Amino acid sequence: MLIAGRTVFRDRVSAAAGLATLTALIAMEASDVVTRPAAGDDVHDEGTARLFTGGMAVAVATGSASLLRRGGRPLPRSRAGFWGGLLVVWAGIGLNRWARNALARNYRPLVTIVEGHEVVDGGPYTLVRHPMYLGSTMICLGVAAALSTGPTAVAWTLPPLALVRRITVEERALAAGLGERYETFAASRARLLPGLW
Repeated sequence: MLIAGRTVFRDRVSAAAGLATLTALIAMEASDVVTRPAAGDDVHDEGTARLFTGGMAVAVATGSASLLRRGGRPLPRSRAGFWGGLLVVWAGIGLNRWARNALARNYRPLVTIVEGHEVVDGGPYTLVRHPMYLGSTMICLGVAAALSTGPTAVAWTLPPLALVRRITVEERALAAGLGERYETFAASRARLLPGLW
């Protein structure tokens, strides 16, 4: 399949899977962006949304450059990497959306304490404190595997690193805003990776 005069995919099946995944990712991000602040929101973002967006921009630009550069190899470069990566991306999308739906009215794209904020401890929040960010991390790792180049793999570590900063800021805001309710929740599960962090 040709994009910008370059062969990006080796075959139609890979092209369909890659484009379906890209479409799902765009839809996921678009659904989050349309969520607007409400009266009474107490924003504590400290620039973490911009940091994450910047990391994503670098990762997407690096991945695009690797696909569109002259002499670049089309996808899949490694069948195992491509299909395994897409599987991880879709699992990440599923976890991210499950967590987003569990947050319901508590969700904002910026670190925010909403009026009447509740500690969400059901659904994927029984596993870790930040399953939405775990899903995002899985997406980034899956894309890196699917694209299968060194520079791309390095670039796709930037958004998860930005999430580490965001988690720190968010947990400080939640502890200050929700007090003992959040501290009790936080003490009972890992931040992102059970048994590790």
